[in-house]
Amino acid sequence: MPNIDLKPNHFTFGGKAYFRANAEDVVPGSIGEKRTPLTKENYLEVKDLIPVNKIDVIKSSVIELDTSTLSKTDIGANIKAIVPVSGVPVPATLGADDAFKKLKSSEIKLVKFSVMNNDMMKAANNSPDKIQSLINWGNDARIAIEVFMAMDATLATKFANNASVTLSAGVDKVVKATVGVGASSSGGTTVQLSNIGFAYLLAKIDWDAHEKKNQTRIVDLDDDQWSFS
Repeated sequence: MPNIDLKPNHFTFGGKAYFRANAEDVVPGSIGEKRTPLTKENYLEVKDLIPVNKIDVIKSSVIELDTSTLSKTDIGANIKAIVPVSGVPVPATLGADDAFKKLKSSEIKLVKFSVMNNDMMKAANNSPDKIQSLINWGNDARIAIEVFMAMDATLATKFANNASVTLSAGVDKVVKATVGVGASSSGGTTVQLSNIGFAYLLAKIDWDAHEKKNQTRIVDLDDDQWSFS
């Protein structure tokens, strides 16, 4: 099993340290500024979103937690999860005690939604207004490339094994993920991603020029992991 460490302010999986602060606001493609307050956890201040129809490939997989050492203090405060109500996946708020019990018993699992750096770079470069915003934000500009969601175990199995996912966003800008045959019809399974995030990974931007006034395109994205600084 990959190295896994769950804490209230971060989540370590597979050698990467993911942010947890402000996770509810983050979906794949969220953009904004990385904040590093002195007395609080570092987080992404979400300001906008790369249009989901620009993202060609997004994958999902289920993470198996080693719950033998999991404690209530590892969970932190309330978390959001996707649970079925009358057969329909809906967002729900779980208190720390309930979340601990459900994670411990594997009733709730963590699902990772991820976009490869090059695919996210392409999506951003194909969104000129978002590129300009990122340029304006300077060195603090970041893009969310991986996001974990807590999900009912039965639902989570549909997003397992590196599944291909289709993202959509309505007029309300709520982002949803669909997986399965007939992804745009009743044949697939659709869940809400907005306002549900559990943890996330950021990407720092390499531009085609050093000076902001000359920057026009992203030439590389580098993983920016959680840390104390």
